[in-house]
Amino acid sequence: SKQWYQRRVRGDIALVPLKQVPMNLFLMWMIGNTISIFPIIMTVMMFKSPIASLFSYKTTFQKLEGGHSILQKGVYVLSNFVLIGMALYKCSAMGLLPTHPSDWIAFELPRSRVEWAVGGPILMS
Repeated sequence: SKQWYQRRVRGDIALVPLKQVPMNLFLMWMIGNTISIFPIIMTVMMFKSPIASLFSYKTTFQKLEGGHSILQKGVYVLSNFVLIGMALYKCSAMGLLPTHPSDWIAFELPRSRVEWAVGGPILMS
């Protein structure tokens, strides 16, 4: 019936952001943790899409009649927060988030490296 169809469409709309999670995971892996223009643009796009969706969720659900379903709206909002969390993790992995006191305080010493990894050919004397 019509109510069943509307419920199904609302459910499909609520799951749209969750369908972006595998693509974002793949992109996060592909762009790596280097700081250059391409990874920064991709990270900004990972922030922009869910934030824009959160600001327009009312118009998204107003397209359907009787769109008063709290569960679908909650899934939609939470899945957008999952995407924002993934973008924050990517920023943290790239070193763009201030997570150490030396990022905020001028006289604090930066974090020291615990381990160094070096590769290349072995030099023989």
